[in-house]
Amino acid sequence: MKTYIGTAGIPLSCKKRTTIDGINQVKTLGLDAFEIEFVRNIYLNNNSAKQIKIIAQNQNISLSCHAPYYLNLASKTQSVINNSKNYIKNTLNIADICGAKIIVVHAGFYMDRTKKETYDLVKSACNEFESKAKIGIETMGRQKQFGTIEEIAKLTEECNNVAPVIDFAHIHARGNGSIKTKKDFKNILDRFDNIGVKHMHCHMTGIHYENGNEKHHLPISSNEPDFRMLADVLKENDYNVTIISESPLIEDDALLFKSWLKKTNQIMSH
Repeated sequence: MKTYIGTAGIPLSCKKRTTIDGINQVKTLGLDAFEIEFVRNIYLNNNSAKQIKIIAQNQNISLSCHAPYYLNLASKTQSVINNSKNYIKNTLNIADICGAKIIVVHAGFYMDRTKKETYDLVKSACNEFESKAKIGIETMGRQKQFGTIEEIAKLTEECNNVAPVIDFAHIHARGNGSIKTKKDFKNILDRFDNIGVKHMHCHMTGIHYENGNEKHHLPISSNEPDFRMLADVLKENDYNVTIISESPLIEDDALLFKSWLKKTNQIMSH
């Protein structure tokens, strides 16, 4: 079993704000994963990505990339779909150059389509891409967004290049506080383990939610959901996972989770 733990973007404690500085800071902190955040645009060129690959390999840091947030593969506007596909294509290109194993994608919204129509559009789009990196479709935290556990599991089974991105806080919010026990965490991991997902890419943050919709991120001390239970589940089972902290206390909560796991001797050692 391997558990990598890291940050979504550059740690808050990092004085210089470049990706390479962020990777070095993650290493200094004793973490071993880093998600490059392309929130609004893809700000790295091919040369930068090549440098990042060398640094990350030297530091033993596992990389992922988050595609720009505002994608919609099921938009009613064709230009929005085309732009979304371009963002995914360009993120995959940078991921392949820098050695990231997965890109994280928010697939879109149902709009006024049926869930099946939306699923078919997302699946069709995913099948257009070729890359070494997987297209990680994220479980989403609002009722109107594509990205239930079942949708992501089905897509993972039906598309060779798709992997799940398990955002526990989104699942918790969408279920209006549905992750209450260790078994709830385990059931989520098992849903993907049972369809042959060898390594599970996960996001971790506390979440404020109302009526089955996420509102904003919270520190994991909020216990919404209680990630100490996830640490226990990882201790007791043989999953390979990456945990990326998206908490407002990015690296502090990554280190806090690492400390819980360390007590269970499940941490990846390089």
